[in-house]
Amino acid sequence: MQFLSLLALAAAATAAVMPNAAEPNAAAPLAVDEQAQPAAAAPQADAAGGAEAAGAAGANHYWPPPPPTECRPGTYSCTTTNKGFRVCDYSGHWVYGGPCPWNQVCKMNWQNQSPYCVPRYH
Repeated sequence: MQFLSLLALAAAATAAVMPNAAEPNAAAPLAVDEQAQPAAAAPQADAAGGAEAAGAAGANHYWPPPPPTECRPGTYSCTTTNKGFRVCDYSGHWVYGGPCPWNQVCKMNWQNQSPYCVPRYH
């Protein structure tokens, strides 16, 4: 809690000293003793607001979009060599599902979207 109030104090001091770059006619920076008044009120507001202050601070975070997926989770496919099958995991990436026996190859049944190990024909 004390760490958060120090961060609020530093943020208030920085905001008071630095002019707004978006407004070319921004007011002059405040004197040092004028900065202490808003900063002194910050710990009181933090103690009174509590969870509201923490929730509002977390709402402004930027979260990047998730990486593109290779597949739809829960689907199956034959491996690229047709010697086994693979499964799409929860993150959207193919993982090895298992091998076919030595004399069989993987063939996909597109009607039910399932891979099958079938005898290899020469």
